[in-house]
Amino acid sequence: MIKGIGIDSVEKDRVSKIFSKYGERFQNKILSSNEKKEIIMKLSKLSKIRYLSNNFAGKEALSKVLGLGFSEGVSLKEIEILRNPKGKPYINLLGKTKIIAKDLDIKNLEVTITDTKNISTAFVIGE
Repeated sequence: MIKGIGIDSVEKDRVSKIFSKYGERFQNKILSSNEKKEIIMKLSKLSKIRYLSNNFAGKEALSKVLGLGFSEGVSLKEIEILRNPKGKPYINLLGKTKIIAKDLDIKNLEVTITDTKNISTAFVIGE
């Protein structure tokens, strides 16, 4: 049974400006340690921006599934948007965010992410 859905789009240019200004500080604010391991594998600035933009869209979409946005304990760093060996994204929750999802009886999360040159869009379903 579907418990929630969420969608979000992020402009890559906006992420690029923030990344150019704050660099690693921006990454540390929004990425978990596992996500930081993935972004290290991205060699170009463009691929890092794509990763950050796609992940941010996924985290925003997940926050909408939970119905709380980034308040009441939901944290960007507790939402991991990771990739399996074939590149398929999946969500792993940590800490209080994981507890919130459990309290909402969300047992499964599905995510899909698509992007163009300018925009990243993510769609999440909580079951």
